[in-house]
Amino acid sequence: MRNRIRLSKAASSVGAAVLALLGVQAHSAEGIQYRFSGYGTLAGTVTDQSDREFRSSMNQSKGVSDKLDLGADSRLGLQGVVDFGSGFTVVGQALAQRRRHDGDEKSNRDFDIGLEWLFAQYSPTSNLDLRLGRVVLPAFMISDSRNVGYAQPWLRAPLDVYAQMPLSYLDGVQVNWRIPMGAAIITLQPSYGTSHSNISSGAVVIDADAKPVYSLNATLEWGDWLARVSQMRGTTAIDNVSISPFLPALNYDMKDKFTSAGVQYDNGTAVVMGEFAQRRQNDVQLLGRPLAETDSWYLAGGWRFGKWLPMVAYSETKDKLTDVKTNATSVSLRYDLMTNVALKAQISRYKALDSRAFVNPAVVNPLTATADADYNDRINVFSFGVDFVF
Repeated sequence: MRNRIRLSKAASSVGAAVLALLGVQAHSAEGIQYRFSGYGTLAGTVTDQSDREFRSSMNQSKGVSDKLDLGADSRLGLQGVVDFGSGFTVVGQALAQRRRHDGDEKSNRDFDIGLEWLFAQYSPTSNLDLRLGRVVLPAFMISDSRNVGYAQPWLRAPLDVYAQMPLSYLDGVQVNWRIPMGAAIITLQPSYGTSHSNISSGAVVIDADAKPVYSLNATLEWGDWLARVSQMRGTTAIDNVSISPFLPALNYDMKDKFTSAGVQYDNGTAVVMGEFAQRRQNDVQLLGRPLAETDSWYLAGGWRFGKWLPMVAYSETKDKLTDVKTNATSVSLRYDLMTNVALKAQISRYKALDSRAFVNPAVVNPLTATADADYNDRINVFSFGVDFVF
């Protein structure tokens, strides 16, 4: 089987490129077509440290230490598509995974069910989709298929880039316009609406309601190449958020600008991909600076040997406010057990001060300029699991 771990022009049309792998069950009643599919990951994760808790998402307030944990990287998704004919469809997708379920710093559910997609779509032509409802927020190269582990070459995407934007969906309107240009296809995807996420970053806990949110994503597909650029802007009202016991709570409108660009080459044997992301925010009047201002990137490459795909990835983030750099190196291995099941293992090495990767990162006290004893320590994270689609 020649697995293509890449997006295609159909991927921007209700994730069809991924869901075509899922063995979709179709039914019809009086001209209406129903299609159901699903995906999941069952993975175990453990680290070599007892005093730092690793997490796979900024939405998680419970992490993994030196005891085997089955919740950090596991998930289960179900999707249904109702096709009314004449270009009208309705798409819904529910996802269960570990995440915080409210704005409390310690709230966490190992199996929290959330609605990722629920939108009505009208396609007046084969190259144009108009959507209304809850849609994917296309902040990254693999946003459409990010949660479908089977569609990815690794077990976990590089957090240096993919944890920079915790918002994953948008409630509003979205347009997908595919423009054939000879052997290439350009896809333009403007979006507008609102979004929500529970975010924890060290001492900062934000129950984020971002509105308005607007983004523009442009993708170019040409043979074995895929390139994309995207920018998202949003405003989140920060109400009584405490970042330090020595400072009053923050109350202001956080204006976020997130810009990213990615390139991927996949000829069926070689896989090379990389992304760059830049996050910029407005100044907080109390602090005289933003809460976040970062540049991040990763580069990954692998080679298929039959059903085996070993891969190496390096990622890095520079905090422009503190001039501190964090980075991570990952080695992963994928084995395609059957047409809808893949076994995976991954070893990643992070810095202890990485606030995206750890619930309780090592820190430097800004008042005393002293550091945790393990400030510069490296922490190894071991993961193994199975990705499946049905």
